[in-house]
Amino acid sequence: MTAARHSARWSGVLLAAAVPLAGAMDPPATQPPPPSEAERLLFVHDHLRASRSPGSLGYRYVEEAEGQPDVNDRAVLTLAAGARGRCCNIDGDYLSGARAVKLPGIPDARANPVLLYFLEGEVRRLERTTKGQAAHFRRRIRLALADAATVSDGTIRWRGQSVPARIVRVAPFAGDPYRERFMGQAATEYAFVLSDAVPGGVYQLSATLPGPAAGAAALARRTLSLEEPPP
Repeated sequence: MTAARHSARWSGVLLAAAVPLAGAMDPPATQPPPPSEAERLLFVHDHLRASRSPGSLGYRYVEEAEGQPDVNDRAVLTLAAGARGRCCNIDGDYLSGARAVKLPGIPDARANPVLLYFLEGEVRRLERTTKGQAAHFRRRIRLALADAATVSDGTIRWRGQSVPARIVRVAPFAGDPYRERFMGQAATEYAFVLSDAVPGGVYQLSATLPGPAAGAAALARRTLSLEEPPP
């Protein structure tokens, strides 16, 4: 499957800023609605506009679950010059073992494809652990980003300074009519922390399964965080 079709699965809109789109997952009979603010921030925004090639972006992955040892892994995006020398053509090495996600290289990327890797990894994990269908989980996340996600302003610490960020939050299975079939995972909430002040524009991505009561510790959390380069 091409990188463009992977993008089409998630956005449902033309992601010209991320990769050339070969075709939509579900071709609409009428003109599709404009992307939501969350979709624009995740899939259309030019996260890589300040990036230079050759280079790389490293991300630290931590998986925590109640009663289980923590899992630590890593993802690396390799940036190379694209058309007319512009950054970037991107290849990804995303996690290892059963958690690894392999996608084709993405030419002339604008949006940071680490978002596609993270979301695809989440879908495959849900399919693997619940026996549900990847297409269903993918569709629910995509629709929730279009219709139910919230966007807020925030700040993060980067290289010793406080810098502005935008935070997208979504609970894609809250209204899923089939949630009883995977109740153990249906409360999962996603947060995407974005900032033009960091390389690649994506600071942190996380998936959290809340505890059974308000204020209780999370049952599980998976976090992908941008590694800060040495001084």
